[in-house]
Amino acid sequence: MSIYGSSRRRRVLLRIWRDVPFPNWLRYVFLRILNPSFMVGAMALIQDDTGRILVVEHTYRRDIPWGLPGGWLKRAESPEAGLAREVYEETGLNVRVVALLAAGFWNSTQFDLLYRCSVVSGTYRGSDETGHHQWLPVGELPRLLPNQWALLRKAGLFD
Repeated sequence: MSIYGSSRRRRVLLRIWRDVPFPNWLRYVFLRILNPSFMVGAMALIQDDTGRILVVEHTYRRDIPWGLPGGWLKRAESPEAGLAREVYEETGLNVRVVALLAAGFWNSTQFDLLYRCSVVSGTYRGSDETGHHQWLPVGELPRLLPNQWALLRKAGLFD
């Protein structure tokens, strides 16, 4: 059964929503409570001319330090703008977001996007979030986060 209960209860709630002049701020609070929210992560697949993939060593992840550049989107930030910002913050590289390759829920609170990106300008530099970097062939990638493997597989990089 849904949070609304029976269809009769749902109709009553919808009628109240329609007819009672709740202030806009209260309507917004109701919508936020009744609608699920989740975090959106965006990651970049950046390849060089030979097809090698850029991976960075994340300083805050001890168990699985290597991964694709990217991160969480901020409130009201487009995926493309958020990904370009995250890549720049982590690597010093300005990228052009080319195409969405894969997307999916990792769990009930996390939705991930994988984009193909190309480097427009800049030289790699580490940050507080990242240390070393490597350009590696697909078959030599280190252990990555499971959600990153899943999206790379979904994008057709692995069988």
